[in-house]
Amino acid sequence: TTITTSSAGLPTIVSASWEQTVTNLAHVCTNHLWELVYLGGVTTALANYMQTRAQRNVTAERASVIYAMDPVYGAFFANLLLGEQLEGWAIVGAALITVTAATNAFLDLSTTTTTGSNGNNIKNSGSTSGNDDLPPITSSKEN
Repeated sequence: TTITTSSAGLPTIVSASWEQTVTNLAHVCTNHLWELVYLGGVTTALANYMQTRAQRNVTAERASVIYAMDPVYGAFFANLLLGEQLEGWAIVGAALITVTAATNAFLDLSTTTTTGSNGNNIKNSGSTSGNDDLPPITSSKEN
């Protein structure tokens, strides 16, 4: 294996031979089949399925904060399972993300409810479109 520089100036790794790469891939596929099934089926497909199902029940703003917590979850479980330690700015970053998520959980700052001139309650997500007199949109579909 050699390291070269790409046209953009970034280092790239070039395999010594195509045959060696194919041999290594065949070895992994035949000797580690259950690990590949687990990585593809559980940690990827199942996790994405569960995320999609759960995301239907939260707002986009809340979902983005939950997903922003992913590095904090990773650091927590790396400490719990592997004994890794956070230091310096990593602790500050994890604390800021956690405070943001907690603030979002306890305060719903994304929407406000106002009453239009016709008496209907209208949710406002921060934009002022001037349509306060329009009735709220309702869906005829049952969930």
